[in-house]
Amino acid sequence: GRIDAKEQQKILGGLQQAGMNEAAQQFLSTEINNPATVEDLAAAVSSPQDAVQVYTAARVAVDVDNDEEHEFLGHLAEALGIDDKLAAQVDDAARSTTA
Repeated sequence: GRIDAKEQQKILGGLQQAGMNEAAQQFLSTEINNPATVEDLAAAVSSPQDAVQVYTAARVAVDVDNDEEHEFLGHLAEALGIDDKLAAQVDDAARSTTA
């Protein structure tokens, strides 16, 4: 999954409103434009709680109506050990925050 320009603006705009400093915004922008792979993300996770947080952040950031991003989330869930039931719960929570 790739974060498109619209999603990037949404993320960075929200973080700016939350008070993120300019250096941190620039760092995040650079990371968004050079995204980690599913394998990179999974390798960086050290606990089941971290796995849920990473998956939740990814789910909130992407548009699951896009086939490529839906596939990305599926691969990410698998790599993180997130089962279908937990992924569905995260999806329901994410949908309720964007409704």
